[in-house]
Amino acid sequence: MIKGVWFLMKKDVLRGMYRDTFLIKSLCVLAIFGILSVCAFSEKIANFGLTSPQASSTLPKSKVATVMPSQKAKYAVPTTLQWVADNDYIFAGGWQLGEASNVLAAKQSIFDKKFNTQHWYNATVPGTVLTTLVDQGVYPDPYFGVNNLSIPDTLCRTDWWYRIQFEVPDAGNGKHVWLIFDGINYKADVWLNGSQLGRIEGAFCRGQFNATDVIHRKGQNVLAVHIYPPHNPGIPHEQSPRAGTGMNGGQLCLDGPTFISSEGWDWVPGIRDRNIGIWQDVHLKLTGPARIIDPQVITDLPLPDTSQAKVMIRTGVQNISDKARTLTVSGRIEDVIVKKKVNVQPGQTTQVEFLPTEFAELTIQNPRLWWPNNYGSQELYHLDLTITDAENAVSDLKRIRFGIRELSYEMMVSLPDKGNCRVEYNPTRALEDKKPLFDNVNRQYIEGGMCMPRLRQGVDPKLLTEISDPDMRHYLIIKVNGQRIFCKGGNWGMDDGMKNVSREHLEPYFRLHKDANLNMVRNWTGESTEKTFYELCDEYGMLVWNDFWLTTQGYNLGINDDELFLANAQDVIRRFRNHPSIVLWNPRNEGFAPKNIEERLNAYVAAEDGTRLYQPNSTHCNLRASGPWNYLKDPGEYFRDRAHGFNTEQGTPSVPTAESMLTMMALEDTWPISDVWYYHDFHHGQNDYVQAIRSRYGESDSLEDFCEKAQLVNYDSHRAMFESWNSRLWNDTSGLLLWMTHPAWPSTVWQIYSWDHETFGSYFGCLKACEPVHAQLNLHDRKAVVVNTSLKTLKDATFRHHIFDLAGTMIAEKEKTVDIGANQLTECFTAVLPEQLPAVFLERLTLTDQAGQLVSINEYWKTASAEGHFKAFNQLKDVMLKCERTKSPGQDDVVKIKLTNETDTPAIAIKLNARYAKTGHRILPAYFSDGYFTLLPGESRSFTLDCPQTKEVCITAEGYNVKRQRLILLK
Repeated sequence: MIKGVWFLMKKDVLRGMYRDTFLIKSLCVLAIFGILSVCAFSEKIANFGLTSPQASSTLPKSKVATVMPSQKAKYAVPTTLQWVADNDYIFAGGWQLGEASNVLAAKQSIFDKKFNTQHWYNATVPGTVLTTLVDQGVYPDPYFGVNNLSIPDTLCRTDWWYRIQFEVPDAGNGKHVWLIFDGINYKADVWLNGSQLGRIEGAFCRGQFNATDVIHRKGQNVLAVHIYPPHNPGIPHEQSPRAGTGMNGGQLCLDGPTFISSEGWDWVPGIRDRNIGIWQDVHLKLTGPARIIDPQVITDLPLPDTSQAKVMIRTGVQNISDKARTLTVSGRIEDVIVKKKVNVQPGQTTQVEFLPTEFAELTIQNPRLWWPNNYGSQELYHLDLTITDAENAVSDLKRIRFGIRELSYEMMVSLPDKGNCRVEYNPTRALEDKKPLFDNVNRQYIEGGMCMPRLRQGVDPKLLTEISDPDMRHYLIIKVNGQRIFCKGGNWGMDDGMKNVSREHLEPYFRLHKDANLNMVRNWTGESTEKTFYELCDEYGMLVWNDFWLTTQGYNLGINDDELFLANAQDVIRRFRNHPSIVLWNPRNEGFAPKNIEERLNAYVAAEDGTRLYQPNSTHCNLRASGPWNYLKDPGEYFRDRAHGFNTEQGTPSVPTAESMLTMMALEDTWPISDVWYYHDFHHGQNDYVQAIRSRYGESDSLEDFCEKAQLVNYDSHRAMFESWNSRLWNDTSGLLLWMTHPAWPSTVWQIYSWDHETFGSYFGCLKACEPVHAQLNLHDRKAVVVNTSLKTLKDATFRHHIFDLAGTMIAEKEKTVDIGANQLTECFTAVLPEQLPAVFLERLTLTDQAGQLVSINEYWKTASAEGHFKAFNQLKDVMLKCERTKSPGQDDVVKIKLTNETDTPAIAIKLNARYAKTGHRILPAYFSDGYFTLLPGESRSFTLDCPQTKEVCITAEGYNVKRQRLILLK
């Protein structure tokens, strides 16, 4: 009976359940009764989400009223077809958006050239429905204060139509005309001139439609797109002190390939339209009688040798016409040109390969390799593919960007007859037959719930190379071009809560990741799956841990439609497999996929990709359990108890600067801590985090004071997480990903910078700990070490350890000459403390090269008192700093600054900002090379700033005992 109830809910009722509250409640009672009665399901159902809106008494309250905007007047916008390639245009302007009820009530056909759109909106495309409604002044900015509560949640329960009129470019004469949708959400019917071209299902599957037979070559065409909302949008939980954080999603998980976090998580509120709409570009593409289908470039290095690379090109060639054709397929990579003739039957698609065994020129000598950040440069090549017909007319062309690199993995596998063995796995070589090697369903468990895959029956174990490394036990190591990569990075829960995924918006975040010395981004549950995301990862050297759209096993709901999920996954693999940054595919967050999806997705990765690991779980399988996510009162605990293996999630609260807080809420809500803080995710900031700020630095009497003190806690906690992993480099640790590095909206938790691109203590703590050659003092054993996570060596370097009192007087020192090997940890000595120590003191490590140039400087404020506080900082005199500026040759936007403390008082936690000279407003983004550092009396330190200088710009400094001062004017 219970299984029958659940089957009814999944297959028939849930698709329309939000329209009938009584039915929801009745079925939920039955479902809950069933769960309590028996444990009969393969997926434990723990989080169904809310079944009715929460009580108004539990909603967050602001001290100021929400100001509703004035709706903009409807105006005529000409259609713009933006040329992007010889045969490719993007619909860049002219879209309109209306509710489905407007279409049904109209007395005209939507395809009538004079259709009345007076009550429609000028639409933002690409963008979501909510993007348009905010842009048009219908609703206020949902990111500010509690404005989001003023936007009705009915937006995600409403059908919408997009409409545009356009003319075919003159270049389209005699061509086949294609309409290509890079991404819609959640489902859409596509109509042109009264004819339905087809349907798109799922947020991550392309829609590609041959419109040739219904297009008007002359005059206006009407393209109309009917957007359907998700079947199970759920009801958002609104965070507040009274309601808590909520349940992390709910019913929306049933719908599979969509933005599941938009129902609301503990780091983003419920997005009122659930991000439905045309959220990626729409193309008009022109081809001849044949077109290129999903080309793939595979590069193979004869590792460990990297002096040459074999390049393999594969592409589908589709004959669109009604007669057989002889076509010439050409490929060009810089000076290398290959050609091949193929015969393709009408309506058929043929796979064409260019292999080095056939084309010797595809063995490239001394290739420029693509490397992750800090291991080398991010070299990228272009392949230009062209199809020409018998008359030498170009039928289709496509440019593919790729990198020459090869992935391999060290991991534990259960082998027949041998049991558990550590192996190196190179998919490019092992998957030549396009069949998966590993059985993740019948996996082998070891201690503590950890597990590993089994080698499938009949697979030759010689496809794997057995290795011995007892220090790494079963933990995964990722290798690029034969070199171990120590993975340092973080999770992106979603790139943006409203899916603003323009390059202009996203690129600064990637620059900040690169400058913070990170090298990996996890695309959590696949919610940042779009072209711009992967392109920027390629360019900035960010390896991508790429999830698909299943979330936490045993907590979140499973999905209703396996076929929809798998169709989206297959299209994503084909579409993005040429990006060198993607390092593995993973089906879900914290768990294994259901058997049907697991087996087929594993097979898709082998057949459609063949160059990457299919990692079946983000925890436990050759990884460790994730967490913790809360603040640890003793950062040494990371070293003693937490640092081991590869951890895909570990985090701590991270309140931004006061200036950033003022951009996300009204002044009245900023202090004391209010409901609006909680709506912006502050729950995880309470208790130990707030107590640490108070106990270490004293009570705060203002927002500015609290946020200033918070940055010291942020810096220390974020540095400690990465330094703890550093302390065991390749000796039980291989990677740490923060939960999170990137905020999807203005938040107070789990971030290294704020949504407005401001960098604060968390960012600079990561930047310091993750520098490629890094001097550090382990918090658990006081070993002074150098961690080198680069491929460079350092001979005869000088390592120094100094201790200073609060007046800046040196009270101890030690020095040693060391050789620093590439990609390894070097222990220098154990730093012994003097018997007599002041209550507060500074330990500073410096590493210089043979020429005396500073390589790394790292400093730790410590306390000798049992109370362990730094309230003595509050008694320091205010410091004024001196600044000199030199221009960096050939870098117009890069400024080199020398900062000097000429006083007799240390300057603590110095923060620098670039500002407009006339207004004092921050310039963001601005890229500083250091922050939250100390200048002792008489000391100088140099740093760089990179920011656009289109107007008069000044640099300001502030710190714990540095009142904001204008240092220098840049023109």
